[in-house]
Amino acid sequence: MSATTLAEPRRSRASDHGIRRRLRSLQARAAAFEAALLVFLVAGALVVAVAYTLDRNERRSVEQQAFTELASGSRVAAANFSTLHANLRARAGQVATSLELQRAVISGDDAALKRIADARQSRIDVGGRTLGTLAPAPRIASTAAIANGSKVLARVTVAVSLDRNLIRLIRNVTPLPPEAALVLVQHGRVVAGGPKGADAAIRKGRIAFGSTEYVARAARLSIPQTAVLAVEPVRAISDRSSPYRRRLFAAALVTLMLAALVAARLGRPVARLLNDVARLSGQAQTDALTGLANRRFLDERLELELRQAALLRTDVGFVIADVDDFKQVNDLHGHATGDAILRAVADCLLAALRERDLAARWGGEEFAIVLPRTPLDGARRTAERLRAAVAAIAVTSPAGEVVRVTASFGVAVFPTLSDTASLVQAADEALYDAKRNGKDAVAVAHVGGDAESAGAGPKLAAHV
Repeated sequence: MSATTLAEPRRSRASDHGIRRRLRSLQARAAAFEAALLVFLVAGALVVAVAYTLDRNERRSVEQQAFTELASGSRVAAANFSTLHANLRARAGQVATSLELQRAVISGDDAALKRIADARQSRIDVGGRTLGTLAPAPRIASTAAIANGSKVLARVTVAVSLDRNLIRLIRNVTPLPPEAALVLVQHGRVVAGGPKGADAAIRKGRIAFGSTEYVARAARLSIPQTAVLAVEPVRAISDRSSPYRRRLFAAALVTLMLAALVAARLGRPVARLLNDVARLSGQAQTDALTGLANRRFLDERLELELRQAALLRTDVGFVIADVDDFKQVNDLHGHATGDAILRAVADCLLAALRERDLAARWGGEEFAIVLPRTPLDGARRTAERLRAAVAAIAVTSPAGEVVRVTASFGVAVFPTLSDTASLVQAADEALYDAKRNGKDAVAVAHVGGDAESAGAGPKLAAHV
């Protein structure tokens, strides 16, 4: 056998071995790619979900802030209209009491009366005659009489048209967002500030003029069937959150790129690591018994909310709740029943609060609630609603007994209390006031005064 014949099988076996090695390498790469793709898809879905949730919450928050600003602006505009009406009454009185007018009325000098009416932009009714003209309707008018004893000699009327010039004047002295406007409505139709004669019905806080949709808030005027609307385009409100949205999407894109890089390098180990981190993070932030946030997470969230509120100049409500006579529940019905009570209270809090609110277990039978962008009256109403909900809880003990509890609540609000320590201390002191005044109650902390209480206890006066 020649050397050439012997070499051919060796080359064939080497070739087969090389092919198998390349196949195993391709399979390993495919498995790594699949693992990396899985990790990336999971991480990407989480990033997208978080970005969507944050964006949705921001939009809701901005819209709620717009509602508040427009409601406040409409009330201020209504007050400005009331001031204008009062000024008209004063003007009518000044014209009526002028010596020049009274002499002309007594002497029957129509030329003088006409001259006075034109100069004072008023109308004078005397002896069945009308001299001068009023501003075009719709208008605000006020009348003063000139009398001799019980006999009316003449009447003087001054008026201002409810037109775009008046709306522009009122808008200039009304605090509103830059793109917001005022619209005057009479008998359900626009008379100034918008398309004249358009339907002015507000539906679910919104109104449409032509193809443009507005967020709207209304305030009644002293004139019958007349109101002033503060409106802002929905587009403008959405644009307020655009900078935040751009930053959020940029952060999400960077996060996705990093996730892709990590997934490509680590594959399945990264997925396991992410799962472990998520599990440990949840345990670090959650109370094991109730499923609410724990004290540590609440402290961090409260600090964050106070910082944001200081920047945005908004309020943060803080509530501490304590289950009344909880030791008796444990002593009479056992700790298993006590634990069931705490879980029921936690469920009650979660069901009654908004998405952006935070309920946490403060310690033992105490709970704490953080209420972002909530002023004092809103925090008190929320606490009263929670008090009533807790009072409706019924838990069956292992012995078959139905156990009911109540809770007392202490309420404080930032920036009335200017820092975390004073806010927590004030809410805690208000809680103890509620306890001392009969339990099953809500007490509100005020700077420089005693707590104000409301609730079901017989010793308390209702304030809510």
